[in-house]
Amino acid sequence: MSVRCVQQSIATDLSLNVHKSVCMVFRPRERSKVVLTSFPCFNVGGNSLHYVSSFKYLGHIIADCLRDNADIQREMKNMFVRTNILERKFAKCYKTLK
Repeated sequence: MSVRCVQQSIATDLSLNVHKSVCMVFRPRERSKVVLTSFPCFNVGGNSLHYVSSFKYLGHIIADCLRDNADIQREMKNMFVRTNILERKFAKCYKTLK
């Protein structure tokens, strides 16, 4: 499998960064449908990729449990930070200006 991936990346002039690339196995919602709990190592160009339970992709957190709770928590934290910045900047303004 990794040989094919390397060959295709060479053919399309695509570079693979094995330090930034990861593997993720999505768990099924029902425990009775779990096939394996451990998976073989995935190698690309002689370097093995690490398995992770979540990672950040294009600003969103993707988790193996198919839930977006971590991403929602991150967005709520950012909203509170931005609100506090606005409140601090306009704290000394007149109420009519607010």
